[in-house]
Amino acid sequence: MLALISGAITGGGLIIAVGAQNSFLLEQALKRHYAFPIALLFIVSDVLSITLGAFGLGLILQSHDWLLTASRWGGVAFLVWFAWGKWRSSFQDEQLILEQYSKRLALWPLCMMGFAVTWLNPHFYLDTMILIGSLANQWQDDKWEFVLGSALASLIWFLSLAFVGRLCAKWLESTKFWRWFNRVNAILIWFIAFKIATQPLS
Repeated sequence: MLALISGAITGGGLIIAVGAQNSFLLEQALKRHYAFPIALLFIVSDVLSITLGAFGLGLILQSHDWLLTASRWGGVAFLVWFAWGKWRSSFQDEQLILEQYSKRLALWPLCMMGFAVTWLNPHFYLDTMILIGSLANQWQDDKWEFVLGSALASLIWFLSLAFVGRLCAKWLESTKFWRWFNRVNAILIWFIAFKIATQPLS
């Protein structure tokens, strides 16, 4: 039980900090557009990454500097590009913003975008596979309980975010809100990219 609680607290604190996932899911929830399938994608990704990290893959990544370097700069480039799209769209005229708000992608391409936001983000690897995975190794016989606690934190957080976003959607349909939502998102993701670019990965 102690390992499960520790995993939940640690996992919750780190998973909440992965801003690109949160902003992407919240946007879909506010649009009432496949928020729960996207939440499920993020939950499965977290569980897979945490499990792989707990059973050795995180240590393998840490032992190969070139993998960490490639992950860092590829992820930074993706996050900068992703944030630029948000920033640019915030300056469109009202009609285009409303069209973008009402635009609905099919589930498959939307899931591919969610997959990219997750697996092309080095912040995701650092927090789930390397950091949580390393902490799980400290529990030895209770490793699975630690992993389960982290998985429960991911489940509760992403489902709650999707649910709350849907509840708030009807009050947040103005173009002014979407302008500032995209700007704040862009600044947050640029900050994450800057943090990744300027801090050591190991």
